[in-house]
Amino acid sequence: MSTNGLDGVLERFAAIAGGTHVPGPTERFESYAVSNFRGGIGKTTLTFNLAFELSRERSTLLLDLCPQRSFSELLLGDDVDHSGPTVFDALLPKVMPGTDEPDYQELIHRVSVTCPAFKGGKACSLVSGAKELFLFPSSFYNALNQVASLSDGKKIKQGSNRILSALADVIDEVKTTTKASKTLIDTSPFFGGGTHLAWSAVEALIIPVRVDQQSIDALELTLDMLKNPTMDFMRLNERAGRTSVPKVHAIALTHCGWARQQEFTPDQSTKAFVSKVLDIAHENSDLFSAPNPADCIFLMDDFHSAGRISGNKRIPLSHLEVGKFFTIEGMRLQVNDSLDRYVNEVRALAGIL
Repeated sequence: MSTNGLDGVLERFAAIAGGTHVPGPTERFESYAVSNFRGGIGKTTLTFNLAFELSRERSTLLLDLCPQRSFSELLLGDDVDHSGPTVFDALLPKVMPGTDEPDYQELIHRVSVTCPAFKGGKACSLVSGAKELFLFPSSFYNALNQVASLSDGKKIKQGSNRILSALADVIDEVKTTTKASKTLIDTSPFFGGGTHLAWSAVEALIIPVRVDQQSIDALELTLDMLKNPTMDFMRLNERAGRTSVPKVHAIALTHCGWARQQEFTPDQSTKAFVSKVLDIAHENSDLFSAPNPADCIFLMDDFHSAGRISGNKRIPLSHLEVGKFFTIEGMRLQVNDSLDRYVNEVRALAGIL
């Protein structure tokens, strides 16, 4: 199914929403980061559901690089504050040699133990996030600046590469135990520190974009950072002699609105934002994993009550039942009859990972 323009994207979405399998980008990667530079767009709920769907078929390693720890809270529940060493504890010795290394066996959490909904799939492990990641950018950039002050160009290159490889090295060490075939990272809306290392560690990005102008601006910034030699990611890559840049594998347009007259048809406002994203994607086609970047665009609902229930009750969308009620923060919410569409959207996106 060709998706060269808006009509093609909408046709492809209608098929997905209706439960028809539609091929997406053919390339597959071992590691992905879910990344954007705007909060409040449903990123962590989307990541949680992608993690669930991915772990049905593939052994999966999950990492939380956001200091808010929302992803860890969904997966660990009440254990999040008593979970032992975190990704921060693993990163610090890589960035600041001499700091104590954590016990990597204690670093790894079996998700099905703390989030029973994950039972029945392949092995799924988590390296949890930490509030200390708020402070990590300071240590990260101080270490890079210290290396840059060396007089030996070779040592500058080696030291910079060592720091930028910190998360990739942690992942490699964890995978010696978990044997995971897929890695999925939830990142912060801020680039410095953890998100920078996530980009350095993964092969591809999933970029959630809310259908509003602020998110469109954030998307343009994200793509610029992937190619602009004056911005931190590319500038520090060059200093370290690194040439790898993650591909944009998917843009997930969240909070799409729907026309009441036609099933599976976005409203005019959503269509306008889809058109903007298409223009931006085609202008940056070299950054995408598919020859036609329109194939990487996925339309997602705002999930209304179902998404809120999924995120609050730690239940994947595909485990919810239409018509069932839940009480969240004193409000009684019902899973609406659009659930099947939501599940189809998430599964289509998970299916290209």
